[in-house]
Amino acid sequence: MARDGRGLTLDRMVRRVSRKQASSSQRLSGTGVALAFGLTLAPSAAADIVWQGRVVGAWPDAASSTPAGVARAVAETRFFPQPKGTIQALTLLVNFSDEAGAFTREEIDAWLNEPGYSRFDCEGSVRDYFSDVSNGAVDLVNTVHAYYRAAKPKSYYEGGNGYERAEELMRELIEGVDADVDFSEFDNDGDGRTEAISVVYAGPAVEWGQGLWPHAGGLNQRRDGVSLSRYQMTSMGTRLSLYTFAHETGHMLFGWPDLYGFGDYCLMGNATDAANPAGINDFFRADQGWIPTVEVDASTNAGYTASLGGEGYLFINPNNEKELFFWSNIQREGRWNVLKGGGLLFLHYDGTIRGNNPPDPLQLAVVQADGKKDLDKTMWPSPGSDSNDYFRGGARSEFSSSTTPSSNWNDGSASGLRVHSIGASGAEMSFAVGTGTAPPPAMGGSSNGGASAGAGGGGRSNLGGASSAGGGSGGSGGAMAGGRAAQGGTTATGATSGNSGQGGSSFATGGTSGSSGGAALGGRASAGASGGVGGSPSSQMGGVNSGGLTQAAGTAGAAIAPAAHDSSTSESGCATRGRASDAGAWFSLAGLAGAVVMAARRRARARR
Repeated sequence: MARDGRGLTLDRMVRRVSRKQASSSQRLSGTGVALAFGLTLAPSAAADIVWQGRVVGAWPDAASSTPAGVARAVAETRFFPQPKGTIQALTLLVNFSDEAGAFTREEIDAWLNEPGYSRFDCEGSVRDYFSDVSNGAVDLVNTVHAYYRAAKPKSYYEGGNGYERAEELMRELIEGVDADVDFSEFDNDGDGRTEAISVVYAGPAVEWGQGLWPHAGGLNQRRDGVSLSRYQMTSMGTRLSLYTFAHETGHMLFGWPDLYGFGDYCLMGNATDAANPAGINDFFRADQGWIPTVEVDASTNAGYTASLGGEGYLFINPNNEKELFFWSNIQREGRWNVLKGGGLLFLHYDGTIRGNNPPDPLQLAVVQADGKKDLDKTMWPSPGSDSNDYFRGGARSEFSSSTTPSSNWNDGSASGLRVHSIGASGAEMSFAVGTGTAPPPAMGGSSNGGASAGAGGGGRSNLGGASSAGGGSGGSGGAMAGGRAAQGGTTATGATSGNSGQGGSSFATGGTSGSSGGAALGGRASAGASGGVGGSPSSQMGGVNSGGLTQAAGTAGAAIAPAAHDSSTSESGCATRGRASDAGAWFSLAGLAGAVVMAARRRARARR
């Protein structure tokens, strides 16, 4: 719910949720509808997630938070569903005898799909929004159905207890449009389930937590040979804006929770601007594979440069792989221009905590550099962002066990994380990790999309395709100079292959990358570079490098090809599914979850 106007035994392979498991997790006995995640307008209103007729603080179980039909990592501690590519969604319009729709079907279609949509001060359509925040990895296309006239007046559906009459309207609506809609067209991955059904109804939202109040929930119906999965419901009002529809889509399609106590730093938190809400926080984006991730640990002693729109940095609790710190360079640019200030923004995630329920400890919290924890104290903090929340030179230039706030884990134990020598806020921000004097970032290091810094480990990101500290299998180990080519890559000799274009990376006689998983927002690197002769993991874009890994922007996980004649194709950021070759099986890692599983395996080997 949001305010308007405001698992890891992680397998390498990405698998699907079985129909039986998904169906049972979403069943609401006797109704065919399970409600969750409502939208809150009033800041004084309590959190309200409704599941099977009762209010809960979060999704009842991990499986239920995964929209059926969306590929995810099979895990005890996986994070969120990770749909990619073109997603065909259905939007149903509803009007009433006592409330006519303020907009035509064509006007709603433009609001949802038109590139560069600009009515009502919107900076792009809903489709533009998700393309921007995903670096082009998600293309959300809504097919808009003609208006359905509800059987009863809107005033009736706004009554009743809780959301019971929203459930009634959903059953009526699906039955009413069934003859005109082929629901199987909205099963994007062919697993027999739809991914995204939205309802936009005439008139305003009336009363929080009741009737048709905007929310997301689950369906339990079968039509046209497919099961109808999640849906979301949004009020139309008289002024179209991006926040409510996009927020509820975040629940429905990606399984993201409401981020109470998180302020303005994410669409799933406060709505600083209803027309143009903030982007998705970088932890969620990294989990989706929309931005690459660099993992560091307690042994790291290295220098880095964090680039705006570039990689995020990850430090995992070795004793609790559900807990981690994540940080990235956030500035008032693009979808984040509603924020105040800029610098390195640190987030603390603890998957053992069920959701965000201030003032209790939060599942995902902003580590506020000034140590005041203002955001954590209330559901809807105001102000929702503050220049003092960021770490930067001249203000708070270190984050460690000896600072306030400290880098301790939630149980009070020292994490061993020390980030220091943080530079001035800007598009490129230098910092160091470790206890000693860190070397400067290596040429083409983590800041520039190439090899990581060599000495002392760390910097295990590898956007440009070259390995760290010694050269990759692609030749002399040269990193992509600048590393920000949208679709460029590294050639066999390690030289820059170009600033753009769709060729991806080719190493010697190896395979080719896919066509359009490239980046926006600073254009990091395209998806799916493949390896070349023998294709060692250290030479892969987003692959494993010196024991670490990163995910390429716009991919669900970079494919690693162990055989000389293997190749990988990744279109629009879609992950290449694993398949066997005579030299071994490919695999793909799903977003940030891949970083966690690889870290877990390294630690397991170390313990042995």
